[in-house]
Amino acid sequence: MYESFRRRSCVSSRMDRKPYFVILHTLLSLMICLCLACATRHDANAPCPAIEMSAVADTLTDSSKTLTVNDTTTILISRTPLVATRDITSATASQTDDEWILNFTVSDDAAQRVRDFTKQHVGRNLALVVEGKVHGTPRIAAAITGNSYRIGGFNRADAERLATAISNGCRR
Repeated sequence: MYESFRRRSCVSSRMDRKPYFVILHTLLSLMICLCLACATRHDANAPCPAIEMSAVADTLTDSSKTLTVNDTTTILISRTPLVATRDITSATASQTDDEWILNFTVSDDAAQRVRDFTKQHVGRNLALVVEGKVHGTPRIAAAITGNSYRIGGFNRADAERLATAISNGCRR
């Protein structure tokens, strides 16, 4: 009786082994996860986003260009932006209410250009342009100081894509 009890209650080493299909399934699952993780990393060859903060121009000249605000309205902006992607030192995406925002910080030189321009052009408009699309034309109420800015009107995927590209060293 003691011998039969021992055989039933003891676990043999053969029962400790997992079936081969469980091991195979686990390995395949890990490989799929690894592949997905690698596929979502930033592609170094992906194009850098074109981000600009430019003055809205009154008349068409050699130093201005036309952009479409929406399907029906166009504006003129300066060909030489106050801030461009190359001036941005860091960026993050955040959500405010139902809108995603691109928060970015610029170099001291770019912040000085914005400060000088806005001090001299109170009452005029700036154009916030991302990848050729106007994301706003705020009116200058006073000199803009500081080096942190925000552009709204994005969905989550676009805001995070732009912030990630800039954070990964993407400069134009």
